[in-house]
Amino acid sequence: MFFLQMSNYRQLFKSTGLLGSVQALYILISVVRNKVAAQLIGAIGMGLADLYARSIDLIGGATNFGLGMSGVKHLSTLVASEGTDSARLRAEVCLLRSWVMVTALLGSAVCLLFSPLVSLFVCGSTARTGAFCLLAPAVAMTTLAGGEIAILKSLRHLKRLARATLWNALFTLGGCVVCYALWGVDGVLPMLVAGTASMFGFHLRESWKTFPYKLGPLRRGFLRPGWPLVKMGAAYVLAGLMTAGAEMLIRAALMRSGAGLMAIGYYAAGFTLTVSYARMVFVAMDADYFPRLSAIPAEETREQNVTINRQINTLIVLMAPFLMVFCLFLPWITELLYTKDFLVIQPMVLCAAPFMYFKAIYSPVAYLPLARGHSVRYMVMELIYDVVFCISVILGYYWGNLMGAGLALALANLIDLVLILTYYHKKYDFQISTGTRKRAIALFFLLLASLFIASQPNLWLRFGGGTLCLALTLPYLWPVLRKVKR
Repeated sequence: MFFLQMSNYRQLFKSTGLLGSVQALYILISVVRNKVAAQLIGAIGMGLADLYARSIDLIGGATNFGLGMSGVKHLSTLVASEGTDSARLRAEVCLLRSWVMVTALLGSAVCLLFSPLVSLFVCGSTARTGAFCLLAPAVAMTTLAGGEIAILKSLRHLKRLARATLWNALFTLGGCVVCYALWGVDGVLPMLVAGTASMFGFHLRESWKTFPYKLGPLRRGFLRPGWPLVKMGAAYVLAGLMTAGAEMLIRAALMRSGAGLMAIGYYAAGFTLTVSYARMVFVAMDADYFPRLSAIPAEETREQNVTINRQINTLIVLMAPFLMVFCLFLPWITELLYTKDFLVIQPMVLCAAPFMYFKAIYSPVAYLPLARGHSVRYMVMELIYDVVFCISVILGYYWGNLMGAGLALALANLIDLVLILTYYHKKYDFQISTGTRKRAIALFFLLLASLFIASQPNLWLRFGGGTLCLALTLPYLWPVLRKVKR
């Protein structure tokens, strides 16, 4: 039993390490890209880029029918039962791609049709209608890329997935330099379209090696067997739409706060520092963990709980020290990634750091309804979170500017953590183990102490206290890390 447990932890760290190493390279590339953007287009340009990106997420999430998620669940089940070289699997891949193409075309049409409304809602006028229309190809490419990513995840081709991510990052870096250097803020739109096209192209290149791209006739007779995938993903669409809608509401509120695009730019930079770079710890969640959780029979509660607790332990022992080190060096990291003008976001990042720690605890549990096919239940929980998230951040910003927004982010995820653990205990009999609970609480208080120390201006106190906090985490990290050793 111990060998099996050790082997499973080793697989978790191997998957996280593979994609995490590529994600680390991706982050290094993002460092250069953000620096270029900060220098060439400033906070206003970055705010505009964030506004367009959230619009792509909103429209794409509303029209992709959740095929990226439902496709992973469906195909991974087929792979587990029939292998990767069955005629049925090839037919299902063709069917999935056909449905993805339909939703990509739908997304482009919706983007063109509703561009005036989106411009009016976000900017308060229809002045940017033409710009939002030009996002239509980006919406389509994002949806198409989601289909290819689903295929790679289902086949557990993690190396190919990582390779596509890396090549796309390199391409977008080059495109960012060229577009922003040539056109400044006007280069934001071409960069977004080119970046989404490259994302689709590189992932298609990898999936093509196993399944050459083939579409069936886009007629009712051929598409009908894929309707269960659409129904399975419908609630996921609504959940994604609500999440994107909440993000857009926050941007609309910031747009009307007086600082306009600059407020959005600073908030986006703070959110990126809080979430995007820490997200490298989560890279194995969709690609490896979700297919494994989906393959566990619903009646195997013990196996379900063991799998989830292992994933939580893996995430928190990676997340806690990462956040500690990140926040200790935050002033230098901020200046490296952006410019000195962005140092104003430091209070927001420090206050929001627990946001990602709470996410490391509840994310493995939050996948349960999707793994069991209970998409409506997932949607309801996402709706509750989105309402809390949106209201908290807007009120937090108006109460305490960027620092208030950071506190609101942490509070929203703490509420979500309590709700998920309580509700899914009742519905799925999920139990967080005693060891996992003690480890999570201890690391959380050490993280809080580290964040307080990181806010101090005295360098000796900052690094002396920070080093002590990191040393105190070792008794909680070692019991997990030693299971990865041979």
